[in-house]
Amino acid sequence: MKTGESLYRLQNLDLELDEGQRRVSEIQANLGESEALHQARRALTVAQEEHQRWVTRARDLELEIGSLNNEATSKESRLYSGRVTNPKELSDLQEKLASLKRRRETLEDDLLEAMVYGEEAEASLEECRTGLNDTEASWQAEQAALREEWDGLEERLVEAQSARERLRHIIAAEDLALYDKVRARHGSIAVATLRDGVCGFCAVAPSSTKMKAVRGGRQLFQCGNCGRILLDL
Repeated sequence: MKTGESLYRLQNLDLELDEGQRRVSEIQANLGESEALHQARRALTVAQEEHQRWVTRARDLELEIGSLNNEATSKESRLYSGRVTNPKELSDLQEKLASLKRRRETLEDDLLEAMVYGEEAEASLEECRTGLNDTEASWQAEQAALREEWDGLEERLVEAQSARERLRHIIAAEDLALYDKVRARHGSIAVATLRDGVCGFCAVAPSSTKMKAVRGGRQLFQCGNCGRILLDL
C-alpha cells in the first residue's frame, strides 16, 4: 500500500473516531430524564392540585349545607311545636328560617358549580395521567435505543482505535508527522484526493510535475493552495 493510501485510510479511521466520539457525547447528554418528561409531571401535579381543590370545596359545601339543614330542622320543629306563642319570637323564627333557606340555596348553587368544575378537573387529571404515561413510555424507548446505540458505538470505536494504532505503526515517522501537522492545522481533513486533475478539497489544480509525482506515489506532495496532502486513487 502506498504511503498516501495509508494516510487516506488513517484519515478515514480518524474521522470515524471523531464522529463516533461526537455521537457518544451527544448520547450522554441526552441520557436521563427529558424536559418533556418533567413538563408532563408538572402538568399532572397541577391537575391533581386543581382537582383536589374542587373536591375539597364540594366537601366543605356539603358539610355546611348539612349543618344548615340540621339547624333549619331544629327551628322548624320549634316553630311548629306549638310551644312558642310570643308573636315576636315566632316572627324571629320565621325570619331565621327564611334566612337559612336563602343561604342554603346559595350554597347549593355553589356546590353545583364545584361539582361541575370538579368533573372538568377530573377529566383534565385523567388526560394528564395518560399524557405522562405516554411520555414515559416514549422516553423509556428512546433511552433504551440510545443505550443500545452507545454500546454499538463503543464496540466500533474500540475496533477503529485498534486498526488506527496498527496502521500508524507501519507508516514512516516523517509521513505521520506531516499528516498530524496538516490535520492539526486544517481540521479533520489532511488528505485530499485528486478529482479530474484538481484538489478534491479546494479545486485548485497542481502543476503537471507535481501531478505526475502524486500519481506515481513515490513521495508525498501537498496542495500548493490549501496545503493538504494530495492523493490520486
